[in-house]
Amino acid sequence: MIELVNITKSYDGKTNVIENLNLHIDKGEIVVLIGESGCGKTTTLRMMNRLNDPTSGTIMIKGEDYTKISKIELRRQLGYVIQKVGLMPHLTVGKNIEMIPELKGWDKKKRKDRAYELLELVDLPPEDYYDRYPHELSGGQQQRIGVARALAVNPDIILMDEPFSALDPITREQLQKELLKLQDELGKTIVFVTHDMDEALKIGDRIAVMKDGKILQYDTPEEILKNPANEFVEYFVGKDRLWKSPEMLNANDIMHKSLVTVGQKRSPAQVIEVMKKKDMELLFIVEKETSKPQPPIGYITRKNLKEQEDHKVKMSEICNKDFISVHQNANMVDVLKIMEENEIRYLPVLDDDKNLIGMITTASILNIITKAVAVKEEENK
Repeated sequence: MIELVNITKSYDGKTNVIENLNLHIDKGEIVVLIGESGCGKTTTLRMMNRLNDPTSGTIMIKGEDYTKISKIELRRQLGYVIQKVGLMPHLTVGKNIEMIPELKGWDKKKRKDRAYELLELVDLPPEDYYDRYPHELSGGQQQRIGVARALAVNPDIILMDEPFSALDPITREQLQKELLKLQDELGKTIVFVTHDMDEALKIGDRIAVMKDGKILQYDTPEEILKNPANEFVEYFVGKDRLWKSPEMLNANDIMHKSLVTVGQKRSPAQVIEVMKKKDMELLFIVEKETSKPQPPIGYITRKNLKEQEDHKVKMSEICNKDFISVHQNANMVDVLKIMEENEIRYLPVLDDDKNLIGMITTASILNIITKAVAVKEEENK
């Protein structure tokens, strides 16, 4: 949908504020550009709608070199939302939303119908807001109008330059939620600039962490949290942020990886010995005891074994084959819900091939909670 290829930008011909930047943005995703002040994130965004032109390199929009589209026509095809909204103070809310449709030659009824539709979409009743002026609105309401105006001609791409940063925390959080709700309904391609990592993690499908005009890491929020590319990214994200964001953790992060299993041909006496040695109440049964992951056949508990009278019986005959498991990418919140609803203390974790790769227990979850509490206590010192 959007591709920046070897982009360099210099304002004075000497110093590059953007240095050989490459970025590919897929259709329908929210990509967040983040970094410290002066890192080049806003310059990168402004080059996408030709408020600035790159010194060198190519920008492709929908597969076409955007220099072949006139600047005016390009900007009419892109939604643009900025921090200070930029509503025309002498125009009503309705007329502000209708500006681009009017420039594109839409008739009066079509423009008004679209304005009403968009006001409903951003949760501002049109009969109450269409004829108001910007100065009669709160900051949050003005930003909603800014988003509505950006959507007026139904563009595929919306550029947002720190649109919520000047708002109070409560209003900001409300508008972040509204943006995600709109994205679920409309599926736009959104490029969003922010300096707030919490905001980036909350709304971004992918995040580009920038420094000195370069992208240091471009990946999903989860991957950036778990595997920062370098010390700067780790510092900027915050070393302990992962533990404060349980929704970013998955089964693979919280499971015990040192797994003990027994083969299906083992006898009750042999399995009890393994349990005693490893101090375990439950073991999963696999076909053969090898170092390679295998699909689980079932599980057996120490209580089951103590009740077993036939000492020659094999595990494959007596193990419980009715068990619940989760995929390694299952969200921690979902894992907790599964364990609570099914009243289980042990949850096996499977990979894409349904091999057993780990075990989530109440102890492993407690370990995560302990880390989160420690982070919180450190913050409050």
